[in-house]
Amino acid sequence: MTTPTTPTNMTGNGLGFWKVLGIIAVVLLALAMVGPLLKGLFWIALFGLAIYGGYMLYRSKSGKHQNGSSSL
Repeated sequence: MTTPTTPTNMTGNGLGFWKVLGIIAVVLLALAMVGPLLKGLFWIALFGLAIYGGYMLYRSKSGKHQNGSSSL
């Protein structure tokens, strides 16, 4: 009588666990790098929007219109 040398619960998918673990690790690392970048870009965009809004408000209140139309 011979006994198998490989465990019976090993069906060749032993690397599946490590693949899933590797994918999760890569996703977490990517989020750790992209998160602060998006946070910084949000504040830069908000500052730019405030500057643009202030410029448009100034331009609408000034009497100079480039296209020659007058305000009501």
